[in-house]
Amino acid sequence: MSRQPGIYSHIGKNATDLLYGDYIRQSPIHYYYNVINWSLYFKCQVGTIVPGLSTRLKLFIPDQSSNKVEVQYMNNYFRVTTGISLTKNPLLTLSGVTGIGFFSIATDISFDTATKTLNEYNAGLSFNTDILTASLSLVKNAQCSNASKVCRSDKADTLKAHFYRPIQPLASTGVAADLTHKFVSKQTTLTLGAQHCLFPFMLIKARVTSDGNLGAVVQNNIFSALSLTIATELNVLDTMKPAKLGLSLSLKI
Repeated sequence: MSRQPGIYSHIGKNATDLLYGDYIRQSPIHYYYNVINWSLYFKCQVGTIVPGLSTRLKLFIPDQSSNKVEVQYMNNYFRVTTGISLTKNPLLTLSGVTGIGFFSIATDISFDTATKTLNEYNAGLSFNTDILTASLSLVKNAQCSNASKVCRSDKADTLKAHFYRPIQPLASTGVAADLTHKFVSKQTTLTLGAQHCLFPFMLIKARVTSDGNLGAVVQNNIFSALSLTIATELNVLDTMKPAKLGLSLSLKI
């Protein structure tokens, strides 16, 4: 287990990867060519500039609004990441994590230069051991209108608790839970999931939520750099909603 603190997005990452990674997810922006929904993601990281300092570039095609440049500084006890989006009205981000290996505290904020307001501010903490990973995070989005420049900061307050328990690390076997509570709607959702490598090249995942959603993923590593993923999802409480089936192919260069 690494003693260096990670980045903010790593809080609860083991649980979120198990429960949500590679499942069928509807992205906010869709691009269609005939009947194909496509996207391309490119990331380039420059090595250490000075001890502890590095930079990286993220490019999303065709969703260019997500293009971003980040600068990161890290030492044994804290990590700070700053970023700016490559858009006409850039979004500035700042996140910091401090910890001592098994325990860390983190915060993440973003500033919208178009509305000159804080667009999002989050905070979280995590406990990491060899037998259990637990985290708690508070997400608060300020929903702003570029036209009126009016922000409503009380419309998306969400408290999340994540738990991950490895069972057989060599077979990637583990269980996870996600408890999400939305303060405005007073809605609480529990998600439970598990994963296991049936073969060295095949990972199987399944999840169930308290609102009736069932999902499953089968991921096959055809070659070391090529993987095929099949995912399905259905809601047993809503018989009018059809089941979903997704297929994706990823190539790592």
